[in-house]
Amino acid sequence: MSSEALPSAPKADVLSKFVIAKSNTSKTNMHKVTKTIVTSPHIYKPVGPYSQAILADKTLYVSGVLGLDRDAQLVCGGAEAQTRQVLDNLRHVLEAGGASLESVVKVTILLDSMADFQVVNQVYAEYFPKDCPARATYQVGKLPLGAAVEIEAIALSGDLVVAEAGPCPCART
Repeated sequence: MSSEALPSAPKADVLSKFVIAKSNTSKTNMHKVTKTIVTSPHIYKPVGPYSQAILADKTLYVSGVLGLDRDAQLVCGGAEAQTRQVLDNLRHVLEAGGASLESVVKVTILLDSMADFQVVNQVYAEYFPKDCPARATYQVGKLPLGAAVEIEAIALSGDLVVAEAGPCPCART
């Protein structure tokens, strides 16, 4: 065995210790997640013990949003006016979480009365004119503060790339 071969053994040993240490660090960190509380100063404060939104990794979960003004009063004008206020409020929360209406992937609409479905749908279409999110709409027994409509959303936070797997049904002309 030559003397040139001896120095390589310690280098290999140091390298293997580095790989093991890096591997252990990765295993420790892979279980850590970050939950970021998102709040917009541009809308009313929550009316209960909840956050306006939670950012987990690059997914933003927005709590149900009502048609309240900044003073937490329902706007006048019924379901149509409340839907506009809800979607304006939603936009503010999305922006606070690094998202946008365009980055919304799922929406749940809760209605006090299914009779308001058409008017809510018309206003909704103004805010989501293309590449619409997945959506469900339900009539519920009662909404907080006597509201006509409440909307919750899930959105992507970060640089958005939109791709289509087929024709978008909301792009009807």
